[in-house]
Amino acid sequence: MSLNKSNKQYSVSITRLLGIAIISLTTQPLLAAGGATDLRAGSNSLAGGSVNVHIRGGGDVRWILPGKRRLDPAVFGTPAAPLGFEPGVGLPIAARLTNDEGTAWTTSAMPTPFSDNYKMIDGKFKLHIKDRSIYDSPLSRDAVKLEAKFSSPDQAYHYRLTVNKVIPVGPDHPFLGGVGTNFVQHGMTGIGTKMMPTAFTYSAFWGVGTLEVNGIEVANNRIVHMMTTCAVRDADYRLVFDDGVDCTRLQTHLLLPPRAVSPQGPVMSPVPSGFILPNGMEQPFMHIMFGDNKVSGVKTSNRMD
Repeated sequence: MSLNKSNKQYSVSITRLLGIAIISLTTQPLLAAGGATDLRAGSNSLAGGSVNVHIRGGGDVRWILPGKRRLDPAVFGTPAAPLGFEPGVGLPIAARLTNDEGTAWTTSAMPTPFSDNYKMIDGKFKLHIKDRSIYDSPLSRDAVKLEAKFSSPDQAYHYRLTVNKVIPVGPDHPFLGGVGTNFVQHGMTGIGTKMMPTAFTYSAFWGVGTLEVNGIEVANNRIVHMMTTCAVRDADYRLVFDDGVDCTRLQTHLLLPPRAVSPQGPVMSPVPSGFILPNGMEQPFMHIMFGDNKVSGVKTSNRMD
């Protein structure tokens, strides 16, 4: 599962495009919440009490392959008037391609975890989260318990991922204390990467997980982001723009970026997936989509109001 120099450079490019913020769990007690949450010092309990959410998924499960992401002009603007380049959540102008006339952005310059390319796989998950805190804070009382099992596209690898600890403070954008329920993220919201369209989110968490491959633990410090949202992929599984988000359907996204926590802070660390891409490189991230979901604890809608 070792990576050569080219694969490491490829992983660096993907990491820069992800827009997922990470902090070291070992230093959390010493950190004050940053940015928009720097005045929040307590656990900031939710008005009305905590929200408990249970989600199960399986059936339609897909492994997202690396690929370029089409760029929504509503989010990224034009070469003459660029938008969406904020550090940590946006896409640098140098990482974009234009049409032949140079009048519009077309796609990201490098492969990303937000492509339209996928393979069908086997998988299922069980998730229980408790949303107790509104704002980022080291004192957040949010909690998560996840077990996910899935295969690689070639069926050579079988994975088990468990998460039992949230990341309560996000340095580049709010993590909502580690768990968020009934909120909007991505797109132009300032929460999460702009590579994803704006989507209503029933539940989401940011945490640290343990990854097993073929029954062997290969890492216990993986960054994990998981969310259940309105559907952001169409019938052909293309990742849509904002105007294509469909709230008559649900989709769950499980993402492990090529970063990990360490005593020294966040470190570059490709996910040890073992899965070899057609270019001979090991895929350095995991992005798993679950299309069949059963949700309890938050209200969902099967129609547009």
